[in-house]
Amino acid sequence: MQLLTKWGIVILSILLGLSGLTYYMWFAEIFGDFFLFSWHIDYDILLLIFIIIHVGVGFKFYLTRKRIKHWGYDISIGLLILSLTITVISINYPPILGPNVVTIGNTRYSYDSAEVNTTRPDLFQNESFSVFDILVHLNSIGEINLTYHFNLSLNTHVIDSLNGEQDWWYYVFYDGGYPNEPNVHRMDHYPWKPGTTIKIYHENPVYIDEIYSSFEEEVIRLASNNGTIIIPTVTINGSSFNVEFYNISITPHNIRNDTLQNDVITALDVIMTLGDLGNITYELKWIKSFSRARYVYSYFVNEINSDEAVGRCGWLYEVGDADFIYPGPNYIFLAADERILTSPENLRFFWDCL
Repeated sequence: MQLLTKWGIVILSILLGLSGLTYYMWFAEIFGDFFLFSWHIDYDILLLIFIIIHVGVGFKFYLTRKRIKHWGYDISIGLLILSLTITVISINYPPILGPNVVTIGNTRYSYDSAEVNTTRPDLFQNESFSVFDILVHLNSIGEINLTYHFNLSLNTHVIDSLNGEQDWWYYVFYDGGYPNEPNVHRMDHYPWKPGTTIKIYHENPVYIDEIYSSFEEEVIRLASNNGTIIIPTVTINGSSFNVEFYNISITPHNIRNDTLQNDVITALDVIMTLGDLGNITYELKWIKSFSRARYVYSYFVNEINSDEAVGRCGWLYEVGDADFIYPGPNYIFLAADERILTSPENLRFFWDCL
């Protein structure tokens, strides 16, 4: 048994190291199809299990050599191996999607997503809704005290008071995402999906005013272009090329009309529009889940021109006001096909390795 576990440890250690090397583009381009990074966690779990069994069996052999024999020791070793194995699996594999909860300040509130309706039927299809709509729902059932209004000059709902207090902003991350990720996206534009974590927190009012100013600039830009989204600067920084386009008029492609209303324009429409114009070639990929993110269900840009995503390297993007450019809050882990646009100052797709 120890001979088997020993060779298992050696082989899995090599595989673990090789799958980790997919962070480096040169390695991913050559071996990415053979050592997928998505297997990294699986190798890690198997390696730890083999180590646990190897040590447990080794300890049993040690007791045997010392002529220490008792059924209690055998059971204890077996239970210890089993419990450590279960612990390793439970830690490395994400838990099942839990109940829907939003945290406001230090208080957690549960909600039934089936009961939430959208306040933006101009943006969302029936049964789809935004993060803001959850607050409206909690207010309607008496869980919280929310006053708000729709500000036409910002194209969004504004929270006037929440549980008697002002100056609220929010964090959102999807299943497998990054906690407390700063964002400057309209709350009633941010789509909810299963596994969404929401935290409403107090923010500096000066910072909130800066966000609202950027919203107002977008609405003014949209009006000056007669309701057409024209992005002043669109940049693509690939691994092998860099291009920049100016004053691109974006057209809707309705690729996500399962969630969004027809003619709602998203960040992904920018890439598709550039493709329509013949400025680039591109390829999209539908992803249901990835690594620790069990619920993704979005299209991602897999290739632009000759630069194709491989291993841990691929296409990311940022969009919004120049005051919040990467690594600022324009860059969030919200898929481009669900990132609703009003009329941003710039958009950039860029190549990076995570």
